Amino acid sequence: MREYTASEARERFAEVLQAVEQGNDVAITKHGKPVARITRVEHAQIPARGWATKEGWSVTMSDDFNAVPEEFEDYT
Repeated sequence: MREYTASEARERFAEVLQAVEQGNDVAITKHGKPVARITRVEHAQIPARGWATKEGWSVTMSDDFNAVPEEFEDYT
């Protein structure tokens, strides 16, 4: 595991990301103590095609959707 101090990680962020992309875990230390570990995300899940389409959804709105409530009539 590669190790960087917090200030080194900030200055060399591109290098840290490259190390993680290559499969290396990276430890970030502060005052000599580990405070974080960065690991590579494996196989990001992509939602199935069509999961957010309108098929299968039903949307209804009340008849008075655009009506102004009585308490707010002075503001129109």
